[in-house]
Amino acid sequence: MLFAKRYNEAASLAKSVMDLNVYSLVDSYASLFSYGGENNDEVILDKEFIKDVYSNNVMALFAPFSILSNGVVMVPLKKIVDGYEMTNGKMIGESGSGFDPYDPYKNRDPRLYYSVYVPGDHLPDGRLFDSRPNSGLADAVGSNYQVSVTGFYVKKYINKEDMNDLSNCGINIILLRYAEVLLTYAEAKVELNQIDGSVYDAIDLIRGRSDVNMPLITRDKSQEELREIVRHERMVELAFEGQRFFDIRRWNIAPEVFNVLIQGLTYVNNNGQLETVDQPGNIRRFEERDYLWPIPQKEMDLNKSLNQNPGW
Repeated sequence: MLFAKRYNEAASLAKSVMDLNVYSLVDSYASLFSYGGENNDEVILDKEFIKDVYSNNVMALFAPFSILSNGVVMVPLKKIVDGYEMTNGKMIGESGSGFDPYDPYKNRDPRLYYSVYVPGDHLPDGRLFDSRPNSGLADAVGSNYQVSVTGFYVKKYINKEDMNDLSNCGINIILLRYAEVLLTYAEAKVELNQIDGSVYDAIDLIRGRSDVNMPLITRDKSQEELREIVRHERMVELAFEGQRFFDIRRWNIAPEVFNVLIQGLTYVNNNGQLETVDQPGNIRRFEERDYLWPIPQKEMDLNKSLNQNPGW
């Protein structure tokens, strides 16, 4: 319904799930992606796996190089890491945020620490993770062609139970959880400009988990302000869960989001200066025409009444 911009239906259907009183947010965001958190009250739909029977290889695909000694298939960019707020609710570039570029991961939205490996973290086996180019450790950017080109790695679903057999993971992969239902409800109500306390409550429930505990959203926001808040919450709450690409397309912001320089972490170089990892050779492009596929030439030949999609 959100994709079709049928916001009345989207709000109504999300509310019907909320009113079931069957699903609820779990207190611990970090536990959502662990073996101990499987089949909790927040999970509505997941794909289930069992070691040795029907397994997945999530560790082999996403774990830091020092764990798997192999190249990863997807890594976070600086853009999303910078997108996590400070614990006071301000963005890192806002006046009064307290952000320290020399200690960039201090006092950030805890969901950053639960979602992304950043320098200073510890790996599941207790070893230090430090991907700065001058760290001298195995995960250092540029140390070989298989490490993350940004210095960041996905942390969700990376568990110590899978350390010994990286391609034999039994962790369930969440496809839909209650937090997304709350965000669907909030987004639909905002787009309808039917903004009331229930919209703020839906967002605040997510931000108020015990191990997240981010400031509540102040009331009396405009429709545009709340639209940006909901979109931000979807980005950080559902990071690396397969939603972001489709959200970007749905909101028609793909050209401005994708057509940017690929950047990684910012670190203090050997001269004591701040330096950002840039990857000019890795380029993503998205044009307006890319929202639609071209109609195959064979179909155009068969039906002369067809008009090609714009730009193709």
